[in-house]
Amino acid sequence: MKSRQWRHALYLVAALAMLVYALPRLELGGGWSAESVFGLAWTVLALLAAGANLWMLIGQSEEKRRELERIRRAKWRMWQRGIERAGAVRRGRTES
Repeated sequence: MKSRQWRHALYLVAALAMLVYALPRLELGGGWSAESVFGLAWTVLALLAAGANLWMLIGQSEEKRRELERIRRAKWRMWQRGIERAGAVRRGRTES
């Protein structure tokens, strides 16, 4: 198992442990009270975290991982160019 997979396995176990620990303590059946809305939101967030880590462990092919990494790098470069342009405009220069 690669180091990334170990990390996602650890995060999956942590998210599931949080669910096991918290579900009996959360108020989920009290109508639309603040406690039940919080409990529902917290449960959904924990399930999303567990699902995302499970997907990273079993559902992501190597080709898909490389494509996502390429997209992340392209977005990062676009973000950096935007910051550089904003800095140039602040200094009174314009770049195209």
